[in-house]
Amino acid sequence: MNFFWWVFLVFFALCGCSNTQDTEFSKQQNIEEDEFSLAEPDPLELFNRYMYGFNQILDAAIIKPVAIAYELGTPENVKYCTKSFVKNAYGPINLINYTLQGKIETAAKTTLRFVLNTTFGLFGLIDFAEFIGISEELTSFNETLATWGIESGSYIMLPILGPTTFRGICGYAFDWFADPLRICANNDARLQKVLLGATVANIISTRADLLDSLDDIYTTSPDSYVTIRSIVFQRQQKIDNKMQKGQADD
Repeated sequence: MNFFWWVFLVFFALCGCSNTQDTEFSKQQNIEEDEFSLAEPDPLELFNRYMYGFNQILDAAIIKPVAIAYELGTPENVKYCTKSFVKNAYGPINLINYTLQGKIETAAKTTLRFVLNTTFGLFGLIDFAEFIGISEELTSFNETLATWGIESGSYIMLPILGPTTFRGICGYAFDWFADPLRICANNDARLQKVLLGATVANIISTRADLLDSLDDIYTTSPDSYVTIRSIVFQRQQKIDNKMQKGQADD
């Protein structure tokens, strides 16, 4: 576990370095709330393209067929319960992130949602809180870092997890290792299996949701790698705009 925390700290430092290097450039950009930055730093492009090819092979051989079978063969109510359960499992780490972002009211709302859905919602299989008007608000440590002013950094393609940025890697690492449920699961084999199932279900469900959009990119884009990279940076810019707007509202 200590090794992984050191990895997280190294990536956090890289994000900070990226923030320093990009500050002067960022100041020259006039990005309105709904506009995207054209900067897409990709110094590891050679590695990323190799990893992109590996992910495509893995996806075509295993992940996509499973996602298609899930999409076509799973009843809608089972899909609903799966997504609801996965969202509820992320409740504790959402609570931590909202607290770190200084959004105490939203953190309290997240806590209430988790308690209600875990009890009245049958361990999250039913989004009971949504039924009574307490809507879902997901977040991540990626968004927390954006709140603190950390730039997205360079693009990187991870095996299985797919495309992200250096800030996104920090988000993945923190959300995984700081998740209270995963920490509790260290001494509970049954909880470990439940969380593993939630992780696998999340990957399959997410891939099923992207079947049409990814197929469109692969068939219509002259360079799908560049298209996906642009989408990732647009998403990171949206996160930056969302966090900046949230701070302004506060």
